[in-house]
Amino acid sequence: MHRSLLAFALLLLPLAALAQRPTAREALTPDSAEWSQLTEGLAPSDGRLGYDQQEMSHFGRDLHVLQRVRNLFADLRAIPRFTGSLAEGLVADAAAPDSLVSRAWLLTDVSAGRYLPLAEGWGLEGVAGDAAPLEVLDALAGRPGAALSARDRERFAALPEASQRFVLRLAIGLEEARPWLASAFDADFLARHAGTRPAELHRFAAAPWNDERLGQLASLSPASFQALARTEREPLAFGSVLFAAHLKRALDELDAAGGVGPVDPALNSLSFRLPAGRVVVTGVRQDLITEEAVLRVDLGGDDRYRGRHAASAGPASPISVLVDLGGNDRYEGGDEACTMGCGLFGLGVLVDSGGDDQYEVAESGLGAAWHGTGLLLDRAGSDRYEVKGRWGQGAAHVGAGLLVDLAGDDRYRCGHESQGLGSTYGAGVLLDVEGDDSYEARDDGNVSELYLNQSVAMSQGCGYGRRADLGDGRSLGGGFGVLVDGAGDDSYHAQVWSQGAGYWWGVGILEDLGGNDRYRNGKYSLGAGAHFAIGSQVDLSGDDEYNVGNDTAKNQFQGHARDGSIGVSIDGGGNDRYRFHSHCGGSADLASLAWFWDRAGDDRYERGDAPPDSPGAWSGTPPMGSATEYEPFRSFRDDLPAIGLFLDSGGTDSYPEGGEAANGKSWSRERKGLSFGRGLDAD
Repeated sequence: MHRSLLAFALLLLPLAALAQRPTAREALTPDSAEWSQLTEGLAPSDGRLGYDQQEMSHFGRDLHVLQRVRNLFADLRAIPRFTGSLAEGLVADAAAPDSLVSRAWLLTDVSAGRYLPLAEGWGLEGVAGDAAPLEVLDALAGRPGAALSARDRERFAALPEASQRFVLRLAIGLEEARPWLASAFDADFLARHAGTRPAELHRFAAAPWNDERLGQLASLSPASFQALARTEREPLAFGSVLFAAHLKRALDELDAAGGVGPVDPALNSLSFRLPAGRVVVTGVRQDLITEEAVLRVDLGGDDRYRGRHAASAGPASPISVLVDLGGNDRYEGGDEACTMGCGLFGLGVLVDSGGDDQYEVAESGLGAAWHGTGLLLDRAGSDRYEVKGRWGQGAAHVGAGLLVDLAGDDRYRCGHESQGLGSTYGAGVLLDVEGDDSYEARDDGNVSELYLNQSVAMSQGCGYGRRADLGDGRSLGGGFGVLVDGAGDDSYHAQVWSQGAGYWWGVGILEDLGGNDRYRNGKYSLGAGAHFAIGSQVDLSGDDEYNVGNDTAKNQFQGHARDGSIGVSIDGGGNDRYRFHSHCGGSADLASLAWFWDRAGDDRYERGDAPPDSPGAWSGTPPMGSATEYEPFRSFRDDLPAIGLFLDSGGTDSYPEGGEAANGKSWSRERKGLSFGRGLDAD
């Protein structure tokens, strides 16, 4: 297929995929009559179930809680409406990096650069809009601090015009974005408390989440906490969107031109210097690349990148960009932290336009942010992504971390705290538009005795705050962790805190918009939240399996909430199979709201090794519409209801024998105080 036609097809793919889905995501709202029957006596006449901000204020006044998080507690049914709009918007904008970056930052209460109109022509002061590429190159090279040798100018002139324009578009974007990015930080403060080298900056930023005392989070780096407020997030977001807009224009123009054009195979590399740093262009050979550059463009070939690339390094080097335009490439970070699409006090961008690629980093890479924006955009091919440790594949602490894959059957593998992780002031987004994909957080990634010797994954759509009431007391609100898969038959494997899970003022979102999918997990997963958090998991269509044959699944999954939280799990259509244990399928615990809903299909519900019901026993809370009973606390918790809701809206379903749940039936499990469990199979 001609490259321009391929690009046009890629842009239309998300919309075409949406049109083919049997259930429109925006229509995934429960029938008002069914909802009224299910919540009779629990919800007011308008059907709203939620907690207002005054009620939520009782749970503590931790620092840096996002207003967008607070707002979502107001109405249980509004949560999937919000997550559906977010998911469809991300898929529709998948080929527009500026829109994606803007959407991610908006989740963190920062609105900047939305619908940003770029200047016509080159947009470079003193250069005519219709100037030839060499005139633009000379203008850039004439700036203070820039340098261009006669030999490299000659090599640049020998490139096809489409390639020249692409490189210059990115160079202009880099120069425009850089001052905004640098202005977001107090360079003297960082140099005094953190240092200037990448390893020092990373250690400084990560201290609140790394440092421990007696097995609890405790850090003797007060400046690391001060940096959370000292980072000016608005110019950081604006500079990130500004460069992403230039990137989109460059990619669109290159696609319209039919690609890079015929490149002389003898070309090895050329370079010139901008005030921001070195720009390098390499040809179509099979290259081994180990040296960093502020902007590197590779025009083709099966290349190998080692070490640190596409990663910013603080106010002195706030932007780094790598674009590879073809070939089956390997990106090997080795033992380096913060590489391959990492925004470390700045913006790091990696774009790969074609081929079956392999990405591997130790930690903090492949779309990671530490006080910045990290973007990895892979536009084609069946790819493999590996984070050996944590903090990658769409992970953010103060900023936006995005991994976006437009096509192919892809594999994502990590240790923990990856694949859509949003921590304080962070939005971590993993977006895969189409293909049969697999997502795995390894079972040995972060094993904890507290969680029955399972791995605390904090992955696959996890909003994660810093809980320090057991440590140094500096608890911090969480952010948004988002995983969206647009289409395909996918598999998800993780254990604790995963697959749409929220923890400590965080919001975790997993949205799968089509395909026959398989989910496996352990605890606090598949639409689960605990400690004033929200977890939401929605699978729009397909014949799906949830923990079927998974002997390691424990409890507290698939629509579970605990301690001032909300958990939502929805399946929009298909003949599905579920395996539940205790505290599953719409089960609330300790002043929380939990909702499970299967909208349509002939479904099969199985019950695992849940203990027998015994009123008053936490372990005896059954699945499918339940709430845990407690003795009075004589505190505000006694005034907040715990409501667990199970709803199956259609189809001929099968349930475990001997239980209350049955096809075409309703059931109620009301306990002491304000603990209510309701179930309805509306045949």
